[in-house]
Amino acid sequence: MSKSLGNVIDPNKECDTRGADVLRLWVASVDTSTDVPCDDTILDRVGEAYRKIRNTFRFLLGEIEGQFDPATDAVATSELLPYDRLVLAHMCEVHEAVSEAYGSYRFNVVFRLLYDYVTELSNGYLNATKDRVYCDGRDGFERRSALTVWAQILSMLVHDLQPILAYTTDEAMRYLPASMRDGQTYAALLDWYQAPMSTDEYEAQLPAYAAMVEARTAFTKAYEGAQATGVVTEKTSQAARAELTVPAEAYALLAGEDACDLAEPFVCSEVRVSSGEEYACTVLPAHGEKCPRCWNWRVLGEDGLCSRCHDVVESIEG
Repeated sequence: MSKSLGNVIDPNKECDTRGADVLRLWVASVDTSTDVPCDDTILDRVGEAYRKIRNTFRFLLGEIEGQFDPATDAVATSELLPYDRLVLAHMCEVHEAVSEAYGSYRFNVVFRLLYDYVTELSNGYLNATKDRVYCDGRDGFERRSALTVWAQILSMLVHDLQPILAYTTDEAMRYLPASMRDGQTYAALLDWYQAPMSTDEYEAQLPAYAAMVEARTAFTKAYEGAQATGVVTEKTSQAARAELTVPAEAYALLAGEDACDLAEPFVCSEVRVSSGEEYACTVLPAHGEKCPRCWNWRVLGEDGLCSRCHDVVESIEG
């Protein structure tokens, strides 16, 4: 930027138009060890990243505010469903990396870690567990297990983004359950986030998490191929089932008693896993019919609902 060229960007005007937190996010995103470029295109991209983060806050708060309080409703970490436990372990890994980056003043690394994590959440875990959160019984264990992790993710993001997004995290604080506020009104006064798993605990879960992610990648590629060739004609992966082959080491992680049901992270109807030499996946049309309540392909009962939705509806009407 140069005054003589008249191309100076006025930070006060940017705060008035884009908001101060977008400008703060841009400052955090740049590598200050080199010359720092700034123009409208760059700030537009940062604004898009900000909206993704803000929308993640809104999405999580939409199910937690007034509906779920970790102080009374949370499931103990040791009792979480396997998929929830794996995702929580990965969240602890991200938080530790963020803490180390803050400790060495590498704010651009903090930005990249948290932005990538938010992107991963929206495309992965949050999308996959919407079914449980929206369609399971309000006080059911499976729903509470998912919301326990949603609340931990929300808490971690509020704490870890506070030094950068001061105004946005303060806004989020107004809607958090009291038990998640540390008795504070402003996010800047929160204690630093305490991960629910120790380093040894979460690191023990990471191999299984990595195997699940690689298996999901194999499914996604196979699903796209099945759609392209017309094997699966519905426009949702819920209408598909998968025959998955994984290496022996991954099979031990993905098919044991404590393994998660891969149909949930894949967002499909069913997954059958076998051991082989490498990752391979065949995608086929799902068995059953589409449940009109949850949109999953299942064997439907006389009332036209899958067994899960039948039980939930019956409990509500009863």
